[in-house]
Amino acid sequence: MRVSIYSRVKTHRGWRFRRVKFGRGLKHADVAGPFYLRHTLEGRQVFTPAKSADLADVVQEAQKLAEALTAESRGLTVKEYDEVTNAHRVTIQSACDEFIKLRQKKAPRTVAAYTLHLKEFQESLDRRTRFMDDIDAGTLRKYLAFMTERGHSPTTQDSRLTTVFSLLKKNGIKERLGREELPEVEVEAAVPFSEPELEKLFAAMTDEERVRYKFFLDVGARDSEVAHASWADLDLHGMVFHIRAKLDVGFRLKGKESRDVPLPSSLAKVLKERKKKAPHPRWVFINKEGNPEKHFLRKFKAVAYRAGLNCGHCKSETSLMTKRQRAEIITKVDWENWDKQTKLTRTVTCADAPVCQHFYLHRLRKTCATRWHHAGVPVRTIQAWLGHKSLEVTQRYLGVADLHSPKVRQMVEAAAFD
Repeated sequence: MRVSIYSRVKTHRGWRFRRVKFGRGLKHADVAGPFYLRHTLEGRQVFTPAKSADLADVVQEAQKLAEALTAESRGLTVKEYDEVTNAHRVTIQSACDEFIKLRQKKAPRTVAAYTLHLKEFQESLDRRTRFMDDIDAGTLRKYLAFMTERGHSPTTQDSRLTTVFSLLKKNGIKERLGREELPEVEVEAAVPFSEPELEKLFAAMTDEERVRYKFFLDVGARDSEVAHASWADLDLHGMVFHIRAKLDVGFRLKGKESRDVPLPSSLAKVLKERKKKAPHPRWVFINKEGNPEKHFLRKFKAVAYRAGLNCGHCKSETSLMTKRQRAEIITKVDWENWDKQTKLTRTVTCADAPVCQHFYLHRLRKTCATRWHHAGVPVRTIQAWLGHKSLEVTQRYLGVADLHSPKVRQMVEAAAFD
């Protein structure tokens, strides 16, 4: 049953009903209420005043009225009609739940990311988009606009769109956006730490921090792999780090393949001394509670701040503040519109806080790969040690040679035309 939307406008012939037209390119900024819903009943037109003065809400009213009239004409309730009509359609909510369920074996952080992405995608949908086959290019464009309005970077938008595209593929939906509409993501160049930077960083570290970040720098492991490094993984005589999954604590490897990474003798020596007074019988690095350390990044940024290496320009939001700072922020809060689940935060710069974006753990991993490369380790071998599926990814980890290093200068001079 078709239900049309009308507004009343004043013409030279008096007040008249005018149908609100919908379609591509049609705008409704100048369309004002009150609105009326028109349908046909026993051969005559019936106009019913809409409950809302907002056109978007009126569209929803028209849809519900059409469903109710259609159900009535077939001798069904609206619920029964909806069940019959959509019996073989998959709701977006159930598709998202199934998508997450099938990925429960992945790392907890990965599952949490998928959950966050799909929750946000559902928040961007209008009320009419309930089923998977309702999703079209317009739906995806609205999601892009939704993320842009929230201030997400192109990289974040690309990551979350990838999750949504996987959801669509899983459910046989071929709708996509053209390449020209996708966020432009710059490929991050490998910027390894220079020798002077490393010297300053390690000079600012405590003894415990030196062991931890030397481990990162010498084995090129991911932060979760270092966090779950156990003494059983370390062959200190053969000088090998066996990177293995530990399902009993929910640790899974990215790429699902275990691998072995060589330990330099200097690191093996430090670890042998550490093992004599091991802080934990199983884990190599622990927090105060005796669990695997999970705050390597925050503590690494604190080291960079102490070393005076922060650029001074990076901005970030933090919930860490003194009582005085919290009191100042509380006075500025609009409590009438305050969401209780939102944390109080303040804006800081890396000039006065450990939040510099140039210091992150993955940069240590790239520095390790670059140092291996410059030392003559074959790229294929580096790929295996890093645990990459693609050689192309490995090549993006390799920074260019330091132009000021004696070894590079020697090669440049040897290649010069005299």
